[in-house]
Parts: sequence; C-alpha cells; structure tokens
Amino acid sequence: MPRLIAAKPPPQAHFVVSLPLSLMSAMSLVCVAPHFEGLSPWLSETRQRLAPPFLGEMALVLGFPGRYQRFTEQVYAALLSENPQLSYQEFVDRLRALPEDTFVGMAHRAIAGGATPSLSLAEVPVLLADLSRLEGYLRQADLDVDLDAAVTLLRDLAQLKPRFIAAVERFWQEVYQAEWLATLLLMERSVTYHRRQRYRLGFPDLFMAVTGRLLPQAHADLAPEEVRFVPSCYIGPYFAFMRPAGVLTVFYNCRTMPVGERPGEKPGVFPLLKALADETRLQIVDMLRGREMYAQQIVERLDISQAAVSRHLRLMVSAGVLRVRREGGAKFYSLDPAALNHLADVLRELGG
Repeated sequence: MPRLIAAKPPPQAHFVVSLPLSLMSAMSLVCVAPHFEGLSPWLSETRQRLAPPFLGEMALVLGFPGRYQRFTEQVYAALLSENPQLSYQEFVDRLRALPEDTFVGMAHRAIAGGATPSLSLAEVPVLLADLSRLEGYLRQADLDVDLDAAVTLLRDLAQLKPRFIAAVERFWQEVYQAEWLATLLLMERSVTYHRRQRYRLGFPDLFMAVTGRLLPQAHADLAPEEVRFVPSCYIGPYFAFMRPAGVLTVFYNCRTMPVGERPGEKPGVFPLLKALADETRLQIVDMLRGREMYAQQIVERLDISQAAVSRHLRLMVSAGVLRVRREGGAKFYSLDPAALNHLADVLRELGG
C-alpha cells in the first residue's frame, strides 16, 4: 500500500489596515527611496519636505541594524503581533509604556539579526563594547547615516527610546497624519476586496493572487499557517516580508488591486493591468493570439515549471484576460477579446 501523507491545509489569510505598521513602513521607505526605482513619488516628495538632519535621524533610529526593517520588526513583535490595528495615540502610548530595558533588548535582537553572519544575543554586548569591531559592523551594514552618530547611539542605547518615539511623533505630525487620511479609503477598499475572495489557496498561489507575482525562489520554502497582508500605497513593484512572533506579514501594493465595482458598471481595469504586468504572462498572451491552446502546450513553450505556469494561468483567468474550457482531462485557454478591448478603450480615453 502506498504511503499516505496528510495534505497541509492552506494558510489562514488576514487582510488588515494598520496605522502603526503603515506609519513605520512609510518612515522606512522614505529612508530607502533613493535606492529603489518604481516606489511611489510621494516618498521622494516627502524627502524634499523634511529637514536633512531629521532624515538622518530617522534613518539612524530605524536603520542602525543595517537593514531598515529590522528594528521595526522588533517593535512589531513587542507591540503589534496580536493586534496591529491601534490608533496613533494607542501606538505612541504603548511605545512610551515600554521599559527602557525592553528597547535595549529589541535593539540587541535587531543588531544580532542585521549582522553578516548573524550574531548570537550574547555576542552583541561584546560587539558594542569593542569600538573597532562596532565600526567594522557599521561599515558592513552600509548605513546611510554618519558613522560617528551611529556609534554614539549604539554605545548608549538609553537614547534609543526617546529618539525613536520623537522620530515617530515628528514624522506623523509633519507629513503622515494628512497622508494617512488621504490614503485610508484606498487601503480599506483593497482589504475589503481581498476579504470577499475567501481565498483557500496554498501560500505560493495565495501570494500570487494578492501581489500578482510569483513567490521568489529565495522564499520557496515558506509554508506559514497564518499570513497577515497589509496594504501599502508606496511600495510600487516590490513587496516586503516580516515574520515576528511566528506570523508572516506581507506588505503588498494596494494601488494595483481591484477596489470594488458598482453593480451595472463595466469591470475595473486593475485586475487586467495586474495580469498583464508580467513578462511571462505577456508571452502567454502572445502565444494565444488568434488561437486556443491547452495547458501542456503552454508549459512546453515556456522555460518555467508546470506549477508556475498553472499559477500564471489561474491569475489570468481570474482577472478576465483568459477564458478556459475543459475537454476530457485537459484545459484549453484562449484570450477574452471583450476584456482586452475594454482595457484598450479605457487606455485610449486616458490618452485624451
């Protein structure tokens, strides 16, 4: 008798709008904006509005481990892993209530994870006490801040709590409070759309359904039991992972998501654009011009795995780009001309 293996259930998917996570993500993205193409223009505009010394301070208190998300991951784990949906005042009050020693411990964990290779927690105090080793660590971390300023902070981590809270408060007051109100509806619509889908997919398929992208090979071994998706208005063609306290959190671009349609209206163009915004899926569109093909024919013409092709085809069908019919045990795919003509009409209208 063959060995029977129990199938692993799909992960639980939660879609949440979180002010604290969005605030810290926006701060981090403002810091790294010069290094990535395709991020929201709002980030560069915000950099121009903020005083250079404050930009340096923000980059320091968020990015001293050498990876901008590392310290915010520790804040997430300490305050937000169970309930990320706090108001601004609740978030700041919780930051203030954390003991100074807790901030120091979070910093040590961030530094340990930010090193290459990573350090044990026991090694971090030794590193901080050795000036030459610490400077070497900071050079390896490739920080966008003054080396002396980083050394000063890390050799006196009692400064971290008040400086981190001050940076959060200033960023909120100067730029993000108004931006949060301006983008909240978009994020809520995206979350509402995804909640209605009631996804029952394995993680690779779930990731593609939400982000429109294949799960990177570097993360192919991820098999979380629970995933928290957080919409971002600024992340552009990228995504970001955090995994504090065992819960995988994925920041995804909510500007390319369907945000709901009214009865009687033509289908929105966001799903169509997302389905076409990929080189492999454009190859599939080209293959299917004027003809129908079954799945294995498509697989044979593409230099990727059958599982990857299947995920691309499922996304294109769900977006309305492709039609699918069954014949025997095979699925046959063809383009949906009505959907593509609708998209072409909308783009022509935008062009005036």
